[in-house]
Amino acid sequence: MSPLRIFLLVLSFATTASLEGIVHVVKKGENLTTISKAYNVSVAELKKVNNIENANNISIGQKLEIPGSAPRFVDYKIRNGESLSSIAARHGVNAKEIAAFNGIRDFNKIRAGQVIKIPSKTGEAARKYSSLPWSVRNALAKIPVKQSQWKTIVIHHSGTVADRAKNIDRFHREERNMENGIAYHFVIENGTRGTKNGDIYISERWKKQLHGGHMKLWAHNQIAIGICLIGNFEKSRPKAKQMEQLEALINYLQEKAGIPGKAVTTHTLMHPNHTLCPGKFFPTSQLKRMVN
Repeated sequence: MSPLRIFLLVLSFATTASLEGIVHVVKKGENLTTISKAYNVSVAELKKVNNIENANNISIGQKLEIPGSAPRFVDYKIRNGESLSSIAARHGVNAKEIAAFNGIRDFNKIRAGQVIKIPSKTGEAARKYSSLPWSVRNALAKIPVKQSQWKTIVIHHSGTVADRAKNIDRFHREERNMENGIAYHFVIENGTRGTKNGDIYISERWKKQLHGGHMKLWAHNQIAIGICLIGNFEKSRPKAKQMEQLEALINYLQEKAGIPGKAVTTHTLMHPNHTLCPGKFFPTSQLKRMVN
């Protein structure tokens, strides 16, 4: 029997699970060896935690505490339109892991309102961008990322105190004749022009995985993800909510595109003789702490 099959079989019998621990109810045909493999712990650990002297002396219906090294998970309520794959992508885990934790044999047989367990043993990256609104994470999860294309993330400011992504998109299309619209892949609003502070605008460039138009050199536009924060940071600092969402978005992009912290930078650091963007009041030192 394959490890995944064992995982599905055994986890479907777990009766109690939370951030505090996992309790497994022994079923017919199980032994400590199969249970230990399902939870990725050792037989010795199972024996110690449950005060078992003889590994062969367990009975059907017996409750076994799974030791702390076992995977942990959180409850998640499925929403309309979600699939196991989109849920997995949003939480930074594999769909097969979710299936294993919930005894799901058919990925298509999930329903809105169903509560499932999301394993968090590999979800550290997901927790880093958990402050992204659900609507943003859901939208991002639907976009296949071309990992081989993106090598760096570059931060900009709009240079305008009051603005919004849709206005910039229209300007870039009509005044700069940019066929693909707004030059950036993402814009983080500041609450002006009818927007909500910290809202993230996902442009068509990211949705279609197109090159940017935010850098001076064509070669840089091919590999650089552009994030623009609305504001003029030659005059004032970005808003706290903008920086919070910037950190979460960067963490998401780093994990999905495999971009190291040293490759997250600003426009002026890329082209010191070309621009002051994102301005003297942009907290570059804070940015470096975010990614490192």
